[in-house]
Amino acid sequence: MNRGGPPFRAGRADGGPLNPIGPDGTPRRTPFAPLAQPTAKPRKVRGGFKLETKAGPVSMAWAGQRLMRVVEELATGDQLTEGVEYARLGQTRVLTITPGHVHARVQGRMPTAYAVDIRLPVFTFDQWEQVIGAMVAESRYLAALLSGDVPAGIDDLFSPLRLHLFPAEASHLSVTCTCGKARAQYLAAMQAAGQMPPATLSPVVEPWCKHVCCVMALIAERTGKDAFLMMELRGLAKDDLLERLRQRRAIAAPRGPAPAPSTSGGEAPPPLPDNRPVPVYMPRIPGVSDAPSTPLDQDTDRFWTAGAELNELDLAIGPPEVNHALLRRLGPSPFPAGKFPLLGLLSTCYTVISERAVAEAESGPGAGNLPETDQDAG
Repeated sequence: MNRGGPPFRAGRADGGPLNPIGPDGTPRRTPFAPLAQPTAKPRKVRGGFKLETKAGPVSMAWAGQRLMRVVEELATGDQLTEGVEYARLGQTRVLTITPGHVHARVQGRMPTAYAVDIRLPVFTFDQWEQVIGAMVAESRYLAALLSGDVPAGIDDLFSPLRLHLFPAEASHLSVTCTCGKARAQYLAAMQAAGQMPPATLSPVVEPWCKHVCCVMALIAERTGKDAFLMMELRGLAKDDLLERLRQRRAIAAPRGPAPAPSTSGGEAPPPLPDNRPVPVYMPRIPGVSDAPSTPLDQDTDRFWTAGAELNELDLAIGPPEVNHALLRRLGPSPFPAGKFPLLGLLSTCYTVISERAVAEAESGPGAGNLPETDQDAG
């Protein structure tokens, strides 16, 4: 028996009643069930995804600025400021990037992190084929892409096809966040419990909330470092894009002189353009490349032995279409404090070796004995 105290009420440890279903069949809760309160500042996250920049613009690269321009136009100033601050604090617990979809979980001032989803249309195979054809037709874009760089005017190749690589307006992508639903549920629970919601909690729900702005800032910074990320979001990974570009360039017909006028009285075919890409490697081995191969089980004893036909290989040697493509792909030197600039030294070596190989190929056999002064160059 309970004497001298408040009325005894049986219940669970979490404050709920023993029988959570009322007589009318609806769930019932005791009015003293505790409600989680939002904190004054966002709850700290350990090991979250965060921006590398501590102040100033999210990204100085053109690709990152293109994405942030959309956020600045669609989000209010307060939401954008708080979202970038969330990104710098590392409030994003989960960040997953797949073709056409970015999923994240952003921790705010409530105990549960909010789920953010950003979706973009993925290009079809035929659409990518048209884009790749336009890239191959433009030598300056092709050379930059194959060297691992996405030029700033790349969207000019998508516009004639009525496509957009970077979103430019609200209709080009969709954003959702669970903060609106969580806020509505919290306000309803506060009203049912007879409590007043915090003055800082606004009932207005905006699609471009600070959590969406936080995720967009993280994507913008990553896109600024590697603009190929936008290609992946549109459905084509970087390696696949470069491989398809190389294939399209390789199957393109080589340059050649204009065809002679037709002797049959018909109209002559149009001349071949001079700016068409040329395959880097063109095998020309009559009688060798087209010779039938013997079964593998009959050549096991000499499988690893080079035959006399090796000397008949004729490789088209010429200057590279993109100078120092490998060095440009690798990026800055990991040894900035060295005695000599490593990239400059390697660039000189590659240039000297390339020029010597081309000179020997053009001079024919026996031209390897260059003057001593040339051998010491570099």
